[in-house]
Amino acid sequence: MKKKQAITLMILMLLLFFIGSCSKNKPVLYIFNWSDYIDPELIEEFEQQNKCTIKYSTYDSNENMLTKIMSSRESFDLVFPSGDHITIMRDSNLLEPLDIRKITNYQNLDSTLLEKAASFDEGNKYAIPYFWGLTGLIYNKRYVPDEVINSRSWNILGNAFFTGKNKVTMLDDAREVVGAALIYNGYDLNDSSVMALAAAEKTLAQWDKNITQFDSDSYKNEVPDGTTWLAQAYNGDALQVIDNSPDLGFILPVEGASLWMDNIAMLKSSNNKELAYKFINFLLDADIGKRNTEYCLYATPNKAAGNLLPETLKNNTLIYPGDEYLNKCYMINALGEDVKKIDKLFEAIKLN
Repeated sequence: MKKKQAITLMILMLLLFFIGSCSKNKPVLYIFNWSDYIDPELIEEFEQQNKCTIKYSTYDSNENMLTKIMSSRESFDLVFPSGDHITIMRDSNLLEPLDIRKITNYQNLDSTLLEKAASFDEGNKYAIPYFWGLTGLIYNKRYVPDEVINSRSWNILGNAFFTGKNKVTMLDDAREVVGAALIYNGYDLNDSSVMALAAAEKTLAQWDKNITQFDSDSYKNEVPDGTTWLAQAYNGDALQVIDNSPDLGFILPVEGASLWMDNIAMLKSSNNKELAYKFINFLLDADIGKRNTEYCLYATPNKAAGNLLPETLKNNTLIYPGDEYLNKCYMINALGEDVKKIDKLFEAIKLN
């Protein structure tokens, strides 16, 4: 009897060792993405389909993402930069040119949006459009009266109603913050001329009297609970939060807004490029793209996925504004050395 027990125990130990070894030998895909920017169920589904593990990390600004990639020993496979940072990362020799032959679902992408993406990725060589969106203002209706919101202007940020209350935040993103002030003053958010930045600086000094902090993530919790009453916000993030709270509202300011496109890019230092290609192709599947869009509530460049969306999403003008509004919006472009002027202005405002 003891002999049988010993044999059984040995078999169990061998099985546990084998299972543990198999688990350790699973291929690993390292992904670096914005927070709340993918349906978590899709991560699990891909892992099961491909018998792999995904190590998923997040960032809250393009600048932080780039700093970590350039300074960290961690090696990521896929990142999700905005258009201007695709240009920066390409020029810094950080990105792997993509082999479209390995992405069979590439055909699902909207050719019109691929043309727009070519403005920051000539020839569409390094980036796969992921989502596109606009930046506006989220607010809590319990605390902010209609008469404050009715102007639907960026200048709500400087409204005297908020003075001394410490209830307003803006994104921790130089291009978005300075860009909003530039748009409010009638300039392209890519304008780094002396006159444009002087106007933006004057406006930001006024808004800053009401600003509690510059943060790209906390508003998603703080606006619903009343810690923050008004926040500069990405439209999809705002709509995700509003989905769970009828007390919240979101506007796209009448002057226009930043228009950005986030992309999937493969790092040249990736250690698992074949699995990375599989993940890109997985996300571009029409049904997977539909599910991801319904979770993230951003506009999808995946035309096949977009065709499957319910009419309520297709017709939501906070996700898909009409051409009249889009004509007042500006794609964030890489500015080369001129971006330092915007960064300098932003840092000065943050230090006040």
